[in-house]
Amino acid sequence: MADVTLKHIYKVYDGSVRAVNDFNLEIKDKEFIVFVGPSGCGKSTTLRMIAGLEEITAGQLYIDGELMNEVEPKNRDIAMVFQSYALYPHMTVYDNMAFGLKLRHTPKEEIERRVKAAAEILEISELLTRKPKALSGGQRQRVALGRTIVRNPKVFLLDEPLSNLDAKLRVAMRSEITKLHDKLQTTFIYVTHDQTEAMTMGNRIVVMKDGFIQQADTPIALFEDPCNLFVATFLGSPQMNIIEATLFEEKGVLKAKLNDLDDMVIAFTDVKAKQLANKKYIGQKVLLGIRPEHIIPNQGNLSADVEVVEHLGDETILYAKIANMKEQIIIKLPFNNTFSAHTTISMEFNMDRVYLFDKETHKSIMGIPHENEIPVVINGNKLAMGEQVIELPEVFVSHLLDSAFDSPVNLAIKPEYVQEESAPNALSINAKIEFLEQKTDYQAVYFSLKGIDGYFAMKVRNDEKVKLGKEVTLYLPVSRLYVYNQEHTKLNSREVVYPNKVNAEIKTVNDVMHISFDGVKLSYPATSKLEDGQYEIVLKQDKLAPIFPRKMLKKGLENPEMENPHNKIKVSAYDEDILGKKLLTYLAVPGIEKYASFVLDNNFSVYKLPKFNLYVPFEAIEIKQK
Repeated sequence: MADVTLKHIYKVYDGSVRAVNDFNLEIKDKEFIVFVGPSGCGKSTTLRMIAGLEEITAGQLYIDGELMNEVEPKNRDIAMVFQSYALYPHMTVYDNMAFGLKLRHTPKEEIERRVKAAAEILEISELLTRKPKALSGGQRQRVALGRTIVRNPKVFLLDEPLSNLDAKLRVAMRSEITKLHDKLQTTFIYVTHDQTEAMTMGNRIVVMKDGFIQQADTPIALFEDPCNLFVATFLGSPQMNIIEATLFEEKGVLKAKLNDLDDMVIAFTDVKAKQLANKKYIGQKVLLGIRPEHIIPNQGNLSADVEVVEHLGDETILYAKIANMKEQIIIKLPFNNTFSAHTTISMEFNMDRVYLFDKETHKSIMGIPHENEIPVVINGNKLAMGEQVIELPEVFVSHLLDSAFDSPVNLAIKPEYVQEESAPNALSINAKIEFLEQKTDYQAVYFSLKGIDGYFAMKVRNDEKVKLGKEVTLYLPVSRLYVYNQEHTKLNSREVVYPNKVNAEIKTVNDVMHISFDGVKLSYPATSKLEDGQYEIVLKQDKLAPIFPRKMLKKGLENPEMENPHNKIKVSAYDEDILGKKLLTYLAVPGIEKYASFVLDNNFSVYKLPKFNLYVPFEAIEIKQK
């Protein structure tokens, strides 16, 4: 029926509160996709922006290839099911389902045909003459669904539709909605905070936190390969155990010491050891994850004191303590009544199911990465990657910030976007297949790159033959590439980055240099004698700072230290691009064509402060002879 594309979507409320940040997602036609995350993560806000019930602050929303930002909700050909059912209490089920069609002046015969067809699909034909008060919660939810089905929309939006139902009915309705999607063969976008609903219903799941997409993938891939600690602990019940560990090598074997205990040491398999992202982690403290179902009791060299035992009929949950560990470790196993509290047990980990996370960034550092990150240096339109030098297309170079050039940076791409076939505007790199790992949904293939430590990974189909040791050429589409500095600040922009150049007149009077252009006047102590005249001025991207009005200073923001408060430029904003801890702003500046690009601290939003002043210290100016 329709695909849905969200490109760089932002939602900013009053007070510069960002509810949704740089949301990028391509939803395929007929896909059932689920937004999941804790309360306040932005999932319902995103759904409401798709519906047109919330204004999009920035970015583009496309439905079936058409831009929808300014299209009224009623003209988007979508239908939404709310948490509260929103049925008219004075109308019968038939009239509730027919109401929207009557407003559109649909012929009476067509209304009757559609309502009866929808009622038959939902198995509520016998309820058409009843009013909502005579229905159960599950029946009301079916009516709410029926009201959307009769419209035959391109996209169904469902905002926590089962949250008002009891546990038993939720399970039943979960199945009914999945079957409904199979029958209708249209696009479903479903919001929930319940991970079980997400895992059982969605073709793909989008995990959100603090307005950002953490990971978007199939349920199995998310469970098997979480990209960070949040995704790992959010999915799975009981949640993944996290233990502090120190990595070390002994006789060529990678091992981990748990909680600094000499008698709590585990050894990794050769395959898992190869999957360690970087040898820099050896000798360092990391976070080790193991799911409760992957701990095997009554064998192995690890020990723990059982504190609580829960017998749940089909399974048993043990809550135990490891020495030096504040949190309990959870063990999940098929029903077993031989365990009791206040006893000590031995245990071992299934080492094929162990995860490692960076202690500071919380990113996964073992196994298929969320993003491949390769150390490179960019000089002009050349990229040096280990022993390879690659020519960059102009479309890529024109989106790079100044700080991306001539210093070590990381080139990043997700494994699923790496291609084996040539494509326009794709970088070609030479690689060698070193090893592979069989996953449920795909094969993870790991490559080596000449002159680069660590590995490079891609995903291929399970039925594709992979030959170890083969040298291959891989292609990286530039539209899928990101460049990061060492602090993981993004250094490529979604818009073209133009030079911040302006023609200015410079005049020195009494050891004070006056720079003026297009109504802007700046003054600095003259550090060297320049002849009076016309010069080209470059405003450096990362040396200017915003000057906040008083109302924003009350919210904890601070103004820069200013030697001369009069050295400022009044600017107006076009857009912004979050780079991590920094913010790239696209600003209209007097004397500069199109727009200027400045990197500012990510502590405010130009969407709620579209006009402001930038303080221009002397180090922010580069003077060039015309």
